[in-house]
Amino acid sequence: MQYLPQTASCQKYFLMVISAYIAAVYHSMKQELRRNAPGATPIKRRGATQVSQQPTGDVSALPGMITFSQEYVSSELTHNFFTITQKIQKKVSSTRSVTLPSEMFPVLPGSHLPLNNPALEFIKYVCQVLSLDANIVNQVNKLKRDLLRLVDVGEFSEDAQFHDPCKSYILPEVICHHCNFCRDLDLCKDPAVSQDGSVLPQWFCSNCQAQYDTESIEMALVEALQKKLMSYTLQDLECSKCKGVKEANMPLYCSCAGDFNLSFTTKSFTEQVEVFRNIAAHYNMNFLLENIDWVLSMNA
Repeated sequence: MQYLPQTASCQKYFLMVISAYIAAVYHSMKQELRRNAPGATPIKRRGATQVSQQPTGDVSALPGMITFSQEYVSSELTHNFFTITQKIQKKVSSTRSVTLPSEMFPVLPGSHLPLNNPALEFIKYVCQVLSLDANIVNQVNKLKRDLLRLVDVGEFSEDAQFHDPCKSYILPEVICHHCNFCRDLDLCKDPAVSQDGSVLPQWFCSNCQAQYDTESIEMALVEALQKKLMSYTLQDLECSKCKGVKEANMPLYCSCAGDFNLSFTTKSFTEQVEVFRNIAAHYNMNFLLENIDWVLSMNA
């Protein structure tokens, strides 16, 4: 949700759709458990329609709940989803003269994708979350196909595919100085979030809620950056044909006549440095930013 723009209430609509589905399934589950409780009066259940055929989903789910979930997605949720998407499109088109679509999206520590269509990203994100329920995958796929037509995007185009908008960097064994609780901290995906949904410039211990020392985290990141630079500089070359590691220094080609390539590619190294830059910029880590600028200037 945090990677959707605040413009056109995309984040609020996301919460609305997902929470409405969870609440509806929860109430359906309570009713189904009441029907199947020992001593309860049997209630004839509506017959499964063509839309609500039993999928190969969660076998532990109650049949009535599965039927309800599928019918809810195919009827009420589909209607609401179409209405919301049209509202987002209309709102975004009216603000294009003032703000570019790409500028509407928030820039967070894990940001790495060029996002420029709020309605399309809203469709992809909501459908991706809904499809986590294995019982409604077929209904969600049909819903997504129809919604993509609404925004003039092909179902099998690259733009229609979901990609995680958040990169990940895990700093191992971060210790809280207040309670000595130790955990691995994902600096991109474990940020502190305020009540209005904005990402705060600090991290908190999950055990005692004390704030972590940002300076110690910054120094750990600087050390990690230097280690990545060293591993990139001192890496082995490997043959693109037989995948063997280059043993001698002088040969230009492998004994199998294959070319030697980097085992740690420049693209991979640059992507990791960009993740470090996003973290440093968001959390005001000036020393880390200086190190990143030096690394990029010396290894253009």
